[in-house]
Amino acid sequence: MEGWRVGSLVSILPTFQSSKNFFRMNISSRNPSSTDAAEPQWPETPSALLIMGKRQGTKLENKQLWGRVALAAALWYSAPHPKPYLIFVASDIHGPRLTPDAQVVKMMLVERFHIPGDYVITRQLTNCTLLEVRMARVLRRTYGLAHIFALTHLYHAARAQRYLNEVLPDASVIPVHPAILDEIQFPLEATALWLDIQALVKDSQPSRWDTLRETMIEWLLNQAHTLDRRGRFERRLARLLRPGAYGR
Repeated sequence: MEGWRVGSLVSILPTFQSSKNFFRMNISSRNPSSTDAAEPQWPETPSALLIMGKRQGTKLENKQLWGRVALAAALWYSAPHPKPYLIFVASDIHGPRLTPDAQVVKMMLVERFHIPGDYVITRQLTNCTLLEVRMARVLRRTYGLAHIFALTHLYHAARAQRYLNEVLPDASVIPVHPAILDEIQFPLEATALWLDIQALVKDSQPSRWDTLRETMIEWLLNQAHTLDRRGRFERRLARLLRPGAYGR
């Protein structure tokens, strides 16, 4: 992450150009004295943060998913009104009791991060990135959302942005990384919550080995999508790797 610059996500992945607007809108909305006419304003209609799913696999804890949820909470608290919706549509299951991730994510947002449940939209419908993105398009139309921001880790961000570009051209990916937190203005009275979020985001970063493995998987799925834009291979592979998930 060397060379990271404030408000310059394009220095990490070129496809993140549009995600700079999220932070710019947040900063400008809190600075009434700003006179930059070209600075984008926060939309009057609600936007949404799409928390992308992550299969737990053999890991004792699904730390990457917790990091994505934590960043969503940080962005929700920092956003001006109207507050964004928080969307989670993955159908993976969690732990020995096979609890749906959607249930765990909602509980975490509401009970741990104290976000009103009215802002949380969960569905147990998708078992792969392609279907997550397509479901986000449906929910955007249903709820009349102004913009979708997808939250995922860096190794997964390029493919997620590629899929978003196909169905939601103005959607943006925000990478889950501690450096992103430097861009966020968090309420001072919620310091304990902020420290919890920081720890979760930091602990969610994949190891070098995990990053290498995930990068290879991303390369394979990108190649498959080039040959099969309908995503039949990816959906069949998801059913094979996630037989306990509820997605179709």
